[in-house]
Amino acid sequence: MATLTSKELSAIEDQLSGEKLLITKLKAYSQGCNDPQLKQQYDDLACKHQQHYDKLLSFLN
Repeated sequence: MATLTSKELSAIEDQLSGEKLLITKLKAYSQGCNDPQLKQQYDDLACKHQQHYDKLLSFLN
């Protein structure tokens, strides 16, 4: 595997931070939601962003 540059590492770290923030917010929105359809959409989006986070993290391992 090719070594990442410091600029690439910084970009990945920024993306990880953004994804983590989205996951946290979407989970909070889901917990505070009474509409089952909207709650499911929030949960689905949180899961999707968790997958993005995990994929980005895999570049660092």
